[in-house]
Amino acid sequence: MYLESIENTFLDTAHGGVKAINCMPELTELALNNTSFSNNELLGGAIPFTGTTWTIASMTSQFTGLPLKVEVANDMDQQNRFMPGAKTIGDILNENGYIQELMIGSQKEFAGTDKLFLQHGFDKISDINFLKEQYLIKNDDLNQWGLKDYKLFELAKNELTELSQKGKFNFTMATIDCHMPKGFLCKYCPNTYENRYENIYACQSKLINSFIDWCKSQSWYENTTIVLVGDHPTMAQQYVNDVPSDYQRTTYNCFINSKVTTDQIKNRQFTHMDMYPTTLAAMGFNIEGNKLALGTNLFSELPTIIEKYGQDYINEEVQKSSEYLDKNIYQFN
Repeated sequence: MYLESIENTFLDTAHGGVKAINCMPELTELALNNTSFSNNELLGGAIPFTGTTWTIASMTSQFTGLPLKVEVANDMDQQNRFMPGAKTIGDILNENGYIQELMIGSQKEFAGTDKLFLQHGFDKISDINFLKEQYLIKNDDLNQWGLKDYKLFELAKNELTELSQKGKFNFTMATIDCHMPKGFLCKYCPNTYENRYENIYACQSKLINSFIDWCKSQSWYENTTIVLVGDHPTMAQQYVNDVPSDYQRTTYNCFINSKVTTDQIKNRQFTHMDMYPTTLAAMGFNIEGNKLALGTNLFSELPTIIEKYGQDYINEEVQKSSEYLDKNIYQFN
């Protein structure tokens, strides 16, 4: 599950954030009670990295283990194919007999999202247009991007129940309510915090936790790996102006029902690209060499590329032009 703009900054200082009060207690408990990789001794996560710091880029890097070219931005909808040379999580699961569905509250065509998933193993995308055709959607259920998250989670239960009856499945969804510039309030948001954004984060925490509780009541839960991951730090700048300059902002992650475990979850330096092999390992796949593309399996003892070479060096290297990647992976029009 890709969680829009969910970063650890909004936790309290006792858990690794910068706030006096924790506005995401449910997500905190999920991370503490399951596997959550951190860049420090408390709750932390993936370090923002070139080619991973906006939604489609984050999805791409976690899906392929490679960065999306910065100059592409959100223009992949103008390409005929989305990184056709990449072997993705979707491709691997498709080869192993999984039925796969992506559910989003926005339009699937935006930024080439439909191409990324449908061209790499997914069977179906349930976006705002599909959901309007299939379900009763009221005006109150909508925001400027599409479907509000409380409605998305409600309908996800129907879609997931149907999908789970078809055999091995991968159900992927993405939230939207924390999107810049100021997030979207809904009827379930509290009025607890002076910071509007923290009220939305608090609502997200409860909605996600409630959905996980529903998953726990399903027959497929015990044999299903659930991965929660923030897509990128928020771009709603007015809500992070008070963050100390020396604080490393990171995105949230939580692995529930992982098939493998490790004691080495603290003080790891990693990016979204490492989620590619790590997600597959959590599902029970054997990752030969514990590396896929530029990603490292965090359940292994192998250092990530930024642990091995340093963050600044790799950040600089991935911005350079690569004839190999352009010819064999990206294959732009």
